[in-house]
Amino acid sequence: MIDIINPYRKFYAAVLATILSAVVAASTDGAITHDEWVNVAIAGVSACAVFTAPNVPYARYTKSVIAVLMAVLTLLVSFISDGVSTPELLQLVIAGLGALGVYGVSNKSADDELLDA
Repeated sequence: MIDIINPYRKFYAAVLATILSAVVAASTDGAITHDEWVNVAIAGVSACAVFTAPNVPYARYTKSVIAVLMAVLTLLVSFISDGVSTPELLQLVIAGLGALGVYGVSNKSADDELLDA
């Protein structure tokens, strides 16, 4: 069972960041604004992109780069719209931590040398 989960750990980290982004947006003021929904959507697309990126040795940082780019896109949405609100700031922190999680979590199992580190 664990061997089935290993290749998807980076994806699970990105999904966790997406869920936390939505929870934070809803729990801070009881409503999710349009900008906060856009940030949640960006986090969801980031998770999908991390899932579809290859697990190959020569593309070792692809998933991490995708997660960082999506975190920067979240930052841009907040800056361009109407400034950074408290829920959006928390979403930015979660996006950054999610990108660090995607970088820090290994998809590599002990038996499989082909998956990225």
